[in-house]
Amino acid sequence: MFDWQHYREVIDQFGPSSVIDVLLIAALIYGALRVMSGTRAMTQLRGAVILFLVAVLLGRAFDLTVVNYIVENSLPALLIAVVIIFQPEIRRALDRLGRTGLRGLLSRPDASEVLDAISRAAGELSRARHGALMVIERGTGLRDVIDTGVPIDARVTPELLEGIFFPNSPLHDMAVVIRDDRVVAAGCVLPLADQLPPEESHLGTRHRAALGITEHTDAVSIVVSEETGGISVAVDGRLTHVADEQRLRTVLEWLVQRRGALRREREREPVP
Repeated sequence: MFDWQHYREVIDQFGPSSVIDVLLIAALIYGALRVMSGTRAMTQLRGAVILFLVAVLLGRAFDLTVVNYIVENSLPALLIAVVIIFQPEIRRALDRLGRTGLRGLLSRPDASEVLDAISRAAGELSRARHGALMVIERGTGLRDVIDTGVPIDARVTPELLEGIFFPNSPLHDMAVVIRDDRVVAAGCVLPLADQLPPEESHLGTRHRAALGITEHTDAVSIVVSEETGGISVAVDGRLTHVADEQRLRTVLEWLVQRRGALRREREREPVP
C-alpha cells in the first residue's frame, strides 16, 4: 500500500532549487543521448540498461540478497565504467561544447553549410573527372561502416573532400561518411547493391556501393563518376542523376533538411 503522507511530504519539499536540479540533469541526459545517437555507444548503453533492469527485477521478484546488494552498491563502479566505455563520445561532446557552447551540444548543426560544401566539392570533382563517393548519415547509425575506414573527425569543407578523392591518394577509392558537420571517416567499405536496374547495368562498383548502403539504411549517397564526371544521388535503393552542383544542392536540401523536418512533424502528430 502506498504511503500517501510520505509522497505528500516529498512534494511539499519540491521548490525552485529542485526545479533547477531536475532541469539540469535532464539537459545533461538529453545532451548525452544526442551525442551518442546513431553510434555504437547507444547500442552499448541500451544493452547495459536492459541488463541492469533485468538484475533489478530478478532481485526484487525472487528476493536475491547478493544481486540486490550488488545493484544497490554498484553506482560508483558504474560511473567509472561509463567513463571508460564511452570515452570517445565524452571527448566529442566536450569538443562540441567548447566550440559551440551548450546550444551546439543540445542541437544539431545547421546543414546548409555542409550541403554547400558537399555540392561545391562534387562540382569540382565532376569537372576534374575525379571519382568520389560520399555518404550522409541520417537516422540510421553507420558505425559498422565507419569502423571499416580511417577516422578523420574534421569539419566538412570542399577542400578536404577534394583532397581525399584526389587520384592516387590513399583513401580515394572508398567512401567518406559525413555525420552532422563532420567528416567522420574516409576509406570506408560499403555493401554493394544486389543488382542494378537494367538501365543502370553499365555502372561500376562505386555506383553499386552508393546504392547498396541506401538499401540497408536511410543514408544519402553522392557519387561522382570517374569516367564521365556525372553526379548521381542514391537514396532508398534508387539512383538519380543530377545535372550540376546547383541541382545537387537542391536535391540534398530536400532529402536532408525538408524531408527530415516533414518526418519530425509527422512523428509529433497525434495518432488518431
